[in-house]
Amino acid sequence: MSRLDAYWFWSGLPTEAEMHAQLAEFRAQGFGTIYVQARLSMPRALYLSPEYLVAYAQAVRIMAGLGLRAGLYDDYAWTSGQAGGRTVEGADHLRETHLFWAESTGRDAAIAGVRATLGASLGAAVRHWIHEGSAPRLADWAPVAAVLWSADGSVLDVSDAVRIAAAGADGMTARLDLPLPEGARWTLFARARVANSRVINYLLPEAGARFVEQGLEPYARALAGLMPDPVHCLFFDQPAPVLYDWEGRAGNLGNSLLWSDGFAASLAARGPLALQLAALLRDLPGARETRSHVYRAYTALFQQSFLGPLRAFCDRNGLALTGHEILPHVASFTLNGGFSSIDPRAALAADFFGTDRWRDVTAVDANNLDAQLAPLLGDSIARASGRRGCWCELYVTATRSETRAAGQWEMTPQALRAQLIRLHMLGASRVILHALFASEGDATPSALDNLRFDFAPGYNLQPWWPVMGTLASEAEALAQFIEGATPPTRIALLYPYETALTEGPRHAHAQAFGHWAERLVALGHPPLVVDEDGLRTMDDARRIHGEAVAALVLPEVVALREPEVLARAEALGLPVWRGMPDGQDISDALRDLPQISERTGLRNLVAGRDAEGWWRVVLFNEGDTPLVAELSLGAGLVCEPGPPEPAHRLSLALDPQELRLLRLREAEAVTDLAHLPKPALVPVMELRDGWTLATSGTARDISVTDGWQVQGDASYSGVGRYRCTFNLSEPMSLTLALPGLACAAHVRLDGAERGAVHHAPFRLPLGTVAAGQHLLEIEVMNTGANRFYAGTPFAGALWPDASGLTRPPRLFRKG
Repeated sequence: MSRLDAYWFWSGLPTEAEMHAQLAEFRAQGFGTIYVQARLSMPRALYLSPEYLVAYAQAVRIMAGLGLRAGLYDDYAWTSGQAGGRTVEGADHLRETHLFWAESTGRDAAIAGVRATLGASLGAAVRHWIHEGSAPRLADWAPVAAVLWSADGSVLDVSDAVRIAAAGADGMTARLDLPLPEGARWTLFARARVANSRVINYLLPEAGARFVEQGLEPYARALAGLMPDPVHCLFFDQPAPVLYDWEGRAGNLGNSLLWSDGFAASLAARGPLALQLAALLRDLPGARETRSHVYRAYTALFQQSFLGPLRAFCDRNGLALTGHEILPHVASFTLNGGFSSIDPRAALAADFFGTDRWRDVTAVDANNLDAQLAPLLGDSIARASGRRGCWCELYVTATRSETRAAGQWEMTPQALRAQLIRLHMLGASRVILHALFASEGDATPSALDNLRFDFAPGYNLQPWWPVMGTLASEAEALAQFIEGATPPTRIALLYPYETALTEGPRHAHAQAFGHWAERLVALGHPPLVVDEDGLRTMDDARRIHGEAVAALVLPEVVALREPEVLARAEALGLPVWRGMPDGQDISDALRDLPQISERTGLRNLVAGRDAEGWWRVVLFNEGDTPLVAELSLGAGLVCEPGPPEPAHRLSLALDPQELRLLRLREAEAVTDLAHLPKPALVPVMELRDGWTLATSGTARDISVTDGWQVQGDASYSGVGRYRCTFNLSEPMSLTLALPGLACAAHVRLDGAERGAVHHAPFRLPLGTVAAGQHLLEIEVMNTGANRFYAGTPFAGALWPDASGLTRPPRLFRKG
């Protein structure tokens, strides 16, 4: 079964004919599950209308007929819970309410300039979608608590001495009706409802229930008889409050907190509310314990109030619940290295293990085209729930433009293939591409409200779309190879949740955790990330969740909720490392596992042993130059495929972008170093002259020392048909090399299909070719960048992008 799924972006309602044609293409190119997703370019009034639901059900029935599965993406664009604004329509009390604060040395304290941060940074379309009128408008201001900080360090609850002096749409001023002692200051805590926000207050159980009523039950009615097959799961996407900041915000907490009477009452039951809130900002006596309690209570209420109704909806309809929260580490290994501007504690963005207990399938979010923490952490979280692997959504943001949502129409199949390989090596069991497009939008250079620039590419609109099926097949084979092994002994890396709660995301634990994860991944031995509950499961054989561990890493951990779990690990003799990875003997801890030499550009994975006792190893050269990898295993090893004689070490050459799947086992060495040689290729000729090219018109003479973008087709994205003839004086087995190919090609020789190339080193065997004259035809596919970015501010300095044959093709024969 395919491991490749996708969102299918709708900006309007595709016709039945368009649905049949596109879904048949998706199936042919290897996709398994399709999630229809209404985007910001779709009028909100159309979302969940009778017409929309009829079209949606029609699409699902077509999927079923094609053998595709469907997943129910739960909202209009993102974030989950707003139902395109329907959840809060006629129910203003469900709109998000936040807690703000301000510090003052005078009688007045002001909260001013309240503004949205993370989502609003994506542009006008998002700002208008989040807030009616584009900017937050606050109402119903009320003081919640106040504390006075004396010069001697003492803290006094002065909540009863505070009154509102002025209140407005973007802030308020409160007055302290007490004289301030010399050297003292005071902090005001006040709450306000965001009167024009379409985002719900996730702390209110009635908000979660109304979202199900307004946003999910219409799907259940429209899809009667189609759930749980082919619609098999519900996917939630980043349920989170709007992240707000304001002038003068200070203290340990980096964003406003959602607020509700129920949350306030739960805190007040523990003690004075003012002193608990003060501890969130400053390091008072007992602040760590207070912060842990407050943030755990906040997160639990969030989960129960929102994920609880989703869980119940899935149970009623036989659906698996999946989806992902905000991941502050997206595109990074550091715990706050992605969305570094947010405080994870203010969103559902820190208790990853706890959130997973509400799901049936673990899902994570990955951004852009690098190795990153998300799938590794997701796989570890899944293992804590008795599963293996995670679903990984992959979206890309612009690197050629500051408008991140304009995306990457320049993405090549080589780049996508490399990222699919990385994600599977890091623990992804399925990848959900973001996205396939039902339409292409227009030339208006507007991000997000024009589908063309809504986190492009729309992969099915890429000229190289015909090779997508090959990528899907290779990714499936890789995933099966990895999952066919039982994971080896690993190093356990503690997810320092208690430290994260008490110290905040700027504390050293965030980077230390990232350094360890990245270092172990580079060695081919990714860690098993565990939480304190996982440590509690450790048995006498030092297994966590049934997996053997060789050591435990505490990345700058300064707080544990239950310190006795560490004492048990130490009592069992498990090495406990607290420093950075460079200070530990990692190789010695993992000495019984295959060892792979580090090389620039080499990614590797020791997946474990298979049912026959062989070690399974993955090697991937993600670089642009060849490299030589060296492997060893104890006193000796033998490799399959490889040389028959066992050796102390095994050396093999990897071409750029080459993926190798190897099986190793221990064997008494016969020789010191064995090689996996590559067949020698001898140059025959360079095909520099005599080429013609047809793009959008008739064929013309063309140079193959430069791409077509500098030869009259700067804004052309599509297929270019190159033709030339060559002569052989004798028959020989030939290989065609296309150096500088941009970016994929189908090759025909004398009218017969010879295959496709879509990644370096762009070589294709042509078989035995007879003597005489031959016609070589190369259909080159570039990316959509030259067409879709033409004339827009998103083009970047390098536009037009290289396209076609940019260096002369070459013919080789076997040596």
